[in-house]
This record gives sequence, C-alpha cells and structure tokens, in this order.
Amino acid sequence: MSFSADAWKNNADIYTKIIEMPFNQEMISGKLNSKKFQFYMVQDAHYLIAFSKSLSILASKAQVSEEIIQFAEAAKVAIVVERSLHETYFQRFGLTRSDVENIEMSPVCDHYVNFLLATTTNNSYEVGLATILPCFWIYAEVGKHIYHQSVGKNPYQDWIDSYASEEFEESVNHVIKTTDQAAADSSKTTIKMMHYVFRRATQLEWMFWDGAYQMQSWPV
Repeated sequence: MSFSADAWKNNADIYTKIIEMPFNQEMISGKLNSKKFQFYMVQDAHYLIAFSKSLSILASKAQVSEEIIQFAEAAKVAIVVERSLHETYFQRFGLTRSDVENIEMSPVCDHYVNFLLATTTNNSYEVGLATILPCFWIYAEVGKHIYHQSVGKNPYQDWIDSYASEEFEESVNHVIKTTDQAAADSSKTTIKMMHYVFRRATQLEWMFWDGAYQMQSWPV
C-alpha cells in the first residue's frame, strides 16, 4: 500500500468529522453566518502566507528539478491565485488588504503556521511533504463534497468552485504522487514520522475550521 493510501485510511475518521462539522454543513446550505466566513477568510489569508513559505522550503530541499519547479510554482499559486479569491470576498466584507494584515492570527492559525514552518524547516524533505499534503488533499475532497451537495445561488459558490475545480484536483494529485515517490525510498523511521505529521496536520485542519466557526480569539 502506498504512503498516501495508508495515511488517508488511518485518518478517515478525522476527514469524516471535517465534512460533518457545522462550518461545512452550513456552507453546503449557504446558511453559514457571514461573520464566521469572514473570520475564516482572514485567518486563511494569514495561513496561506506561511503555507507558501513552507512550500518554498520544500522547493529548496528537493533534489529533482521537476520537484523544485513544482513547489516553487505551488508557493506562487498559494499567494497569487488564492489571494485573488480572498480579495473578492474582502471587497464584499468592506475590508482592505491593510485591514486584514492588521488583524492578528487566531490561536489555532498561529499554532498551525508554526507547526508547518518548524516541521518543514527542521525535518527531511520527505517529512515536509507529509506535513503539507493534508492541506492540499483535504481541501480538494471537502471542495468536491460541498460542490455536489451545495444549494443553488450559494453565497460561497466562488470558494466552493475554486477547491472543487479540476485544476486544483490535478495539482493535489501531483503532490500525492510526489509524496508517494519520496516515501517509497524512505526508512521505516522516516515513514513513521511522515504518518505522525500527516495526522497532526489533519487534526489542525479540523481545528482551523472549528476555530473559525467558534470565532476563537486569544482569551487573555
């Protein structure tokens, strides 16, 4: 069994909880409170900057030219393409880029971005791949799930379409393939660590959506 198949099977319980959580169920119905979605999008904007940096770190560690290009391009897309989606919604919210930058990270976002940066910096390329894979993969699966159940005239359709697109799925499949290729030549110790960080990142994905739904801020 490939690393990706094994990792997904081992974390299917968390994925099920993600698609069943109120944030995503209310997005399907189009009834998600706009303030909660705004909170989510602001935190996601912060997150994607760190995610882009993590992808750049992977590009610097890759030994194959195609993979250097793959993650350098992915780092660019995380900023340019995703920012375009964010800007569309920020305009609707009446928020400027400066407004967003001045809103501090939530506790969960702060935890997640530090986990990403520390893990990709301080571990092997293979472990770094397993760290960033859940973000790609879970968003693709959640996007498709919501797309197929979404109500008509959904106010969040732009977001849904972005993550349910064939282009995004293709990029996700590319990351899965790269991760599996790296895992195939890895030691048992490395594979164990890859599974550990994959699960931790998957847990943080759940926490990120839950934190947005609860609009969690620093308690003190």
